[in-house]
Amino acid sequence: MGVIDVFTSYVAAGAGAMVGLGLVSLIRTDQPRLRQALGLYRWAFGCIAVLGGLPLLPPESQQGYLKFAIGSVAMGVALLAWAFRQLNGRRTAPWGGMVLTGLAGASIWGAAWWGDAVFAHAIALVFAVLSVGMTLEQGWIILRSPKVSGSELSLLWVASGFALNWLVALQHVMAVPGPYPAHWLHVPTWLLPWSGLAIALLPLSVAAVVFAIVNERLNGQLRARALADDLTGTLSRRGLRELGERMLGLQHQPARATAVLMIDVDHFKDVNDRHGHQVGDEVLRHLAQLLRDHLREDALLARYGGEEFTVLLPVRMESEALRVAERLRRVVEASPCRVHGAVVHLTVSVGVAFHRRGQTLEQDLARADASLYEAKRQGRNRVMVAPTASP
Repeated sequence: MGVIDVFTSYVAAGAGAMVGLGLVSLIRTDQPRLRQALGLYRWAFGCIAVLGGLPLLPPESQQGYLKFAIGSVAMGVALLAWAFRQLNGRRTAPWGGMVLTGLAGASIWGAAWWGDAVFAHAIALVFAVLSVGMTLEQGWIILRSPKVSGSELSLLWVASGFALNWLVALQHVMAVPGPYPAHWLHVPTWLLPWSGLAIALLPLSVAAVVFAIVNERLNGQLRARALADDLTGTLSRRGLRELGERMLGLQHQPARATAVLMIDVDHFKDVNDRHGHQVGDEVLRHLAQLLRDHLREDALLARYGGEEFTVLLPVRMESEALRVAERLRRVVEASPCRVHGAVVHLTVSVGVAFHRRGQTLEQDLARADASLYEAKRQGRNRVMVAPTASP
């Protein structure tokens, strides 16, 4: 593959990013985390799409523009890595994601001022680090998931191929100093055609796989809504039993556990007596949305009855469930419900139990409910953990 073919690959990548931007923009969801992930994907594809501007420039301007475009693409790949985490329900502090994104672009643009050798090394290093990070992230998610879809495996293969390409490029640029090609894809001759093809297809491949993953999740949400509570949109008690039993049936790895959280609004009767049942209903909707916004996508959230909610949460360690329960308690306490001119301050009590093999969901719920009662008895607005059940 010659120089012009690599430039053609860049332009194809820019065009693919524009198509990816269009595909991702078509998706509509009311899930906050999915919306955030899709927003990151849109920004990522927008950064990569600048490659499509190469043929619009006169030849004498293309080299300078290409250096700018490579830095922009580095930011786009960093945003893809951030979006990967968001899509998988992994928390990334906004400042951390923005720092990583800015650092990726700044490293490329800064290296351009230090000469060709530094620029070539920076390109290989930045893209190798980002692609390996994405591969490890997606692989870790798949290892933790009891059920893996074909789309998620496809995303792992795309990230793995990109990582392998840039690891070889990094080794080559360290072993073979210049002369550097005009397209800056300094890789072994045998790898050049495959690298060009990978670059050309990467944005469109990622967009297609992400589109499939999001659609799978949205379809799952539609199925879940058939078992939803009319008032809050969470699972109903029936939905909890049906999907909860399925979740417990998937718990076959000794290193994984399922936590059961029973969450009850403190003094909810006073809310109804003071403000009326209409405000009480809004308070329950407010609480359900708070819980939904601060739980991972693999958690099951249900309205168990009245002002009581239940969460089934897959965890690696029991301490993780306690951190989640405490975080939920603090979030509710810090987020009053403002409705119909009233400001209703809320607190919740939380009971936590852990599923053990041989126990039924009803037994788990009973133990979590008992620990919730103990939290109420000890003064409310606290988290209590049920004693460990015998295996």
